[in-house]
Amino acid sequence: MTDPATTDALENQFGLADRVVNEEALANSIQRFREQGITLPTFAQLADPSTFDHDEKVGDADPQGPDARNLWRCHWYNDLQGNRVDVPEHVVLPSTLTGVASPIIVVFGDRFPMITAHKVLAAYSCFAPRVVTGQFDPTVHRAVWPSTGNYARGGIAISKIMASRGVAILPEGMSQERFDWLDEWCANPEEDVIKTHGTESNVKEIYDACNELDKDPGNFILNQFSEFGNHLGHYNVTGRALGHVFETVRAEYGLVGRELELAAFTSATGSAGTIAAGDRLKEEYGAKIVADRGARMPNNARERLRRAQHPRHRRQAHPTDPQHREHRRRRWHL
Repeated sequence: MTDPATTDALENQFGLADRVVNEEALANSIQRFREQGITLPTFAQLADPSTFDHDEKVGDADPQGPDARNLWRCHWYNDLQGNRVDVPEHVVLPSTLTGVASPIIVVFGDRFPMITAHKVLAAYSCFAPRVVTGQFDPTVHRAVWPSTGNYARGGIAISKIMASRGVAILPEGMSQERFDWLDEWCANPEEDVIKTHGTESNVKEIYDACNELDKDPGNFILNQFSEFGNHLGHYNVTGRALGHVFETVRAEYGLVGRELELAAFTSATGSAGTIAAGDRLKEEYGAKIVADRGARMPNNARERLRRAQHPRHRRQAHPTDPQHREHRRRRWHL
């Protein structure tokens, strides 16, 4: 039987808590959100946006603006103008183009609000569970978002529209466009944008800065490499969306007499959170592939190795490790 102290430490370390751990912090969030009219979508609603009325939740919110209603756009069912679509937008690459016999489906990740990148979903997935369980208090904490760009931008966007102060940490050599965007979104860029040495490969320096910031209890580090919410959000939201796209394409090919099976999922990842979508696809479609071909559907990712992590996350830094998967099944009943 797991020691309660050990369980609490894991929950605090990886964002695994499935209960309120600080009633006062949650009350502060509720009061602030109520005063500013902020409502939070659940993972289930973002996974299937047909479960809520788009016009009622989003209204006339500018999809690229700092509007809390854009939380209801943090899903795959948007077009470039921020309107709702029935199926996530995608293209099918034919064999005449790719030279591969199987059609390849490409799903667009630039339909998300505010930063036009799916990392805004990852940021919300990491942040919302910390808020609703009372671990993050917007009246006390600063949300610190370390990354080389899009996750930090997504975190700044999410924390801003959730009435919280966000801090972006990224290498000084990243694109000027990213820094221009941060200057516009941060109330005090001189304090809230921390530039570390190097470029995209200099990740250690980012977490060195996190180590210093973590000495202040008012700073809350949201490390995408170890936040369970990153895995959970992609498993539920991205995984379902990709499955929906595949089912749609399979039905279209069925009309011309061609049967399709899902053979592989490939993602270019930064924190490996998107791999969780592959876990879901394997669970939903892998059984048939096992029966027909004697091998499970591969889940491939082009992963940049990033070993530098916050001290709290060094022993086990990834939520897809077996211990975390078992914890997910046991505590979240997945």
